[in-house]
Amino acid sequence: LARLIILVMAMSTMAGMAWSQVDSTPASQDTDRIRHQVREQIEAHPEMDGPQREHMRNNLDTCLDHGMNGEEIHALFPLEGSHGHGNADQMLAMQDQVLGLVDLDLPREPMMRKIMEGRMKNVPADRLEQVLEQTGNNIRHSHHMLVSAIEGGVQAPHSGSGMHHANSELAHCLWDGLSEDGMDQIRERATNRAHDGTCTVDQFVAACQAATRFAHGGMDHDQAVHMAGEAIHNGYTAADMRTMGFMMMSGSGGEGHHAEMVNHMQEWVHEGMSMDEMTHHMMEGGWMGPADMMGAGGHHGMDNMGMSGPGHDGGMHGGDDGHGGGEGHGGGDHGGGGM
Repeated sequence: LARLIILVMAMSTMAGMAWSQVDSTPASQDTDRIRHQVREQIEAHPEMDGPQREHMRNNLDTCLDHGMNGEEIHALFPLEGSHGHGNADQMLAMQDQVLGLVDLDLPREPMMRKIMEGRMKNVPADRLEQVLEQTGNNIRHSHHMLVSAIEGGVQAPHSGSGMHHANSELAHCLWDGLSEDGMDQIRERATNRAHDGTCTVDQFVAACQAATRFAHGGMDHDQAVHMAGEAIHNGYTAADMRTMGFMMMSGSGGEGHHAEMVNHMQEWVHEGMSMDEMTHHMMEGGWMGPADMMGAGGHHGMDNMGMSGPGHDGGMHGGDDGHGGGEGHGGGDHGGGGM
């Protein structure tokens, strides 16, 4: 019995040592280092008053508690160099915008991308503030659209991270030129499809992406929204609709030749033509070649158009300059403005 007691005591001691080591992991040490470093910069800032310092310290703790990494922290607390980027009030307003999203359990990533890009491009603080306000509006509106679609019967993602990702991607569509009204029209077609069969959030997001790419490929915005709505109504998969967007963006030829392609694509989608047949007609008509359907390494071009492919981050402009990109960007109501 004495030996058993000693063994139990030893095991308890080892467990206690293990738990204490968890608090000293490299991740926690890195968080402590960042906290200490930024707090020192806050205290050393010559233009902050007491309430501003307290507000910024609280924001720092909240950001770290939510697991923000060093890159995000240094973007939100640009205190190095000559008093950092912008004055204290501007920095606090930016931090509060991001934390306002976090408090509502909305994705912060689209706004963080804009902040980091703005820093990299030395965008004036007042312009960055406008972009962040628009990005926040897009995220909130996209969340409203997602909730409304799910309440209407569209199948939700299986995880909270999936919901965040869909939210970010829809916000990107808005930044990239899709109007709020256009997104709502596609949402309505998605809910109607859910009543008649099955429709997922992924399909809803892909239809919004397709509409955005149709418009960037030369279609009128309202026509693009209508065609994306027909695609979701006819039961095309999310991959199918992303392929359609890729086709529209890749379509070649002169203005008249391209217009003919647009007309044909509208007819094909209306008829519910299969993607294999549609691809065949695109190549037969000279609008696409084998290289258009191949990506890096000989893969199908759509391999780069999943949930977050090349070009996904968008930019401080109102358009997507690549054929990659997954389910969205972030932006304006109809042709998102640039930095």
